[in-house]
Amino acid sequence: MANLFLQFSAIINLPELQNTQLDRVVDVRTVVRQVHSEVVNLDEKEIRRQIIDLFVQQLGLFTEDEPETEQDDQAQEVEEYWDVSPDFNFIAQCLVDQLQVAHQLPELTATQRVNRALLNQRFLSASSRLWPDLIANKIIIADQWRQTNRFVLECGDDYALLLDERRTPSTAKPFVIAVGVARSLGVGIPEEQLSTRIHQVSEQVLPGYPINISLVKEALRDNALARVQDGYVMATPLVHRFAMHTADEGDA
Repeated sequence: MANLFLQFSAIINLPELQNTQLDRVVDVRTVVRQVHSEVVNLDEKEIRRQIIDLFVQQLGLFTEDEPETEQDDQAQEVEEYWDVSPDFNFIAQCLVDQLQVAHQLPELTATQRVNRALLNQRFLSASSRLWPDLIANKIIIADQWRQTNRFVLECGDDYALLLDERRTPSTAKPFVIAVGVARSLGVGIPEEQLSTRIHQVSEQVLPGYPINISLVKEALRDNALARVQDGYVMATPLVHRFAMHTADEGDA
């Protein structure tokens, strides 16, 4: 983040960008060298690559200027220029201001880190790096969520789940199949085998049902039943909260 902030600041302070005329053009080498004077831990080649990636390709604030060359047989060095968008100063300054605010944010407490993770992904497993923080502050964290009059923190031996009491449990068929798939994963399967596994479980759980693979994968993701790690799909501890039966067996 520090490098990004310095890059924005260095470019904004270029004399060529201080005027407000619409047809501004900057020398590529000048921009790169200006940034290098501030970001000394990166070489000019890497700085140029990052500027192109951010300002040219992502934000579209710089566009390549077609060089004018003389038609002769002599080899000549072609200087590179960027045309600068009229919106550059405004957008770049907004980004610098945002980076400053983000850089000045106080470090989160242990309970805040856990609560943010729960809000974003609804559950934590015992393998999470935040698990020790959750265990150490479990009572406080549960009480904080209880005060919302909406969320309840459920803690098992190897998982913590944030339950939304306003959310009705799903009974849709893709969800039912997703539970069966998650329960079948064991230690995990290669990600490319997931569609085949969905078909197999679908035939066991709901024989003859025309399953939509995408909906089942969505149910696995949205209900935090499975996660992908290093190319393998693995069940989360939440799968043990569900019991189901197939056409060939009773309640599991």
